[in-house]
Amino acid sequence: MAGVGAVPAAAAATPAQLLQVPPMGWNAWNTYGCGATQSLIESVADSLVANGMRDAGYRYVNVDDCWMTRDANGNLTGNSHYPDMKALGDYLHARGLGFGIYESPGAKTCAGYAGSAGHEVNDAGTFASWGVDYLKYDYCESASSLSAQTADFARMRTALQATGRPIVFSINPNSGSNTGAGVTRDWGDVSDQVRSTEDIGDQWWGQSWPNGIANIITENATLAWRAGPGSFNDADMLEVGNGGLSTTEEQTHFAMWAMMASPLIASANPGSINATSLALLKNPRLIAIDQDTLGLQARVVGGSRLVNSSGSLVLAKPLANGDVALALYNGSDSAQTLSASLAAVGLPGTGTWTDQYTGNVVQTGAALTTQVPAHGTAVYRVTTPGAPASWYTTFVNPTAGARSYEAEDPAHSIVAGRWTGNSGAVFAACPACSGGQKVSWIGGTNKLYLNGVYARNAGTYPVTVQYVNGGGARDASVWTNGGNLQKVSFSGNGDWNSTQTATVQLTLNAGYNTVSFGNEYGGWAPDIDRISVPATG
Repeated sequence: MAGVGAVPAAAAATPAQLLQVPPMGWNAWNTYGCGATQSLIESVADSLVANGMRDAGYRYVNVDDCWMTRDANGNLTGNSHYPDMKALGDYLHARGLGFGIYESPGAKTCAGYAGSAGHEVNDAGTFASWGVDYLKYDYCESASSLSAQTADFARMRTALQATGRPIVFSINPNSGSNTGAGVTRDWGDVSDQVRSTEDIGDQWWGQSWPNGIANIITENATLAWRAGPGSFNDADMLEVGNGGLSTTEEQTHFAMWAMMASPLIASANPGSINATSLALLKNPRLIAIDQDTLGLQARVVGGSRLVNSSGSLVLAKPLANGDVALALYNGSDSAQTLSASLAAVGLPGTGTWTDQYTGNVVQTGAALTTQVPAHGTAVYRVTTPGAPASWYTTFVNPTAGARSYEAEDPAHSIVAGRWTGNSGAVFAACPACSGGQKVSWIGGTNKLYLNGVYARNAGTYPVTVQYVNGGGARDASVWTNGGNLQKVSFSGNGDWNSTQTATVQLTLNAGYNTVSFGNEYGGWAPDIDRISVPATG
């Protein structure tokens, strides 16, 4: 089964080669929850074949939670709703589909069924014997530490590899004790793809759990640095066709998942999905962007800070044939006029701009300005004759020179949570700050994450933190990559309209890093303006 979204054959070479492009498929949870059954999964498989989704690339059919029990010998087996898991796998494979399954590294799954803790080797062998092609591994219990979570995932990945069967390992580290775990480190060392955020909901914006589409875009867009063949950022299942989004919001949802090289895992009932949503899920131009063999996630090249579903983004995704996909995202509640240019990504000259919803050529030029509706996204594939196929290397490759990272930069920053006013970490105007904004109300569960902080060589570097603190001394917790916790005291100067600087010694890995600010000690951390990293080799 070669081609888009192909299920890896049992003879595939190495686990590291499992995902050259993000997987595509279907998952039962968002529509059926614990109500799914073996017969329902089989009917979904037939619908995916009949409505053309399989041939469009949706190959994995994934059973989610609630399917399992353990027999007297401790072996996993299907419960009364799934009487024969091996037969289910055979049914899917006979229709050219892959078999996906769900488990958890804890004693219990999120729904309270038998987890894999202490049974990893045996469970992996069971999955392989059933012909499983994809495992969703969902961290449901409170983790003692990030390193403990990492060890739990590594244990199952090692067990899967030992079976000799290529099984895609899809993890969700966002547990109840660390809801931001997905963004605190690069999880590619222990997975083939990682859920970057908390659970998705069928809504545009989530003020609390679950996330809305705009919440996830805000966070996942900052993680392009860690995505590529062998490890992708999973923005969670698609809500297209489930009824909670407008047509414009569904277009944005699908287009931005494609631009971000996210797995495309549908969740609507394929037997009854409406025609408009089905056509969007089968859009060959957007699917081609997601499945492009470079496997790169779009980089943010412009836009304004996204706060409470407002703001905009311009993203660029290099494609294998030398083209570039450009997306103009409007997260606000009113129409905006947005612009994109080839110069912003380092492409010379002019190009042909093709609308990826319609397939129509809209212009030939070096730049485009268009009105984008509220919650909408315009997407273009631009072909630039004469541009070298490797133009993107300059665009995506970092330098080792000194660099600053603004706390409000939409390409790098995430604030924990989805709050308004003073009840959580927020972006705030700051005339004295270097970029005109700062992040305030950091403390408790409210955190600032700065992603994609680059170091050519591993080491400990003197990083300058520019901050605002008009009160007395304030403490902050500072982490790198979810570890190396430091308690740092930031002096106050009695003036909330000026900035100060402090030097913090940060241990950085070679490559990209996440620097996090919080306050684990009570009270508030200082407001953060930016950090400046010296040359790293």
